[in-house]
Amino acid sequence: MIEEQAVVTRIADGQVWIRSLHAGGCGGCMQKAACVTATMAKLLPKREFSVDCDMTLQAGDQVVVAIDDAHLLSTSLLLYMAPILAMLTAVGIASQSMPAAVAESWLPVIALVSLLTVFWLIHRFQALFLLHFCFKPQIIRRASPADA
Repeated sequence: MIEEQAVVTRIADGQVWIRSLHAGGCGGCMQKAACVTATMAKLLPKREFSVDCDMTLQAGDQVVVAIDDAHLLSTSLLLYMAPILAMLTAVGIASQSMPAAVAESWLPVIALVSLLTVFWLIHRFQALFLLHFCFKPQIIRRASPADA
């Protein structure tokens, strides 16, 4: 599990809204490729987001949020492979359905448009996709002074 400290900003409709405490001060650090804090700073948005929680919390409570690291590799593969597979599929369908003379000039355009469309869709729906289906952050405990 990858863990990060967060603060509860509000509680509404059975959802606990949290915001990461770390501001991502890892810009100059040489170890950010292997650092848990840098990884979490990339995954968790700088804005608040909702998390399901059974604990009794109040606004201002500091908590520890965890993401199962087993999902990181599979999600990374999905996010990198989906655009490439969509592009190849679009080019394959277009090359089979278009005459050869037309396909020669239009296939690069179709490849680029399909690739950019999938990138746009991933960007557009990343908060929904990543936070709710892939990583599903969980509040595992209240933060203790030793966690700081």
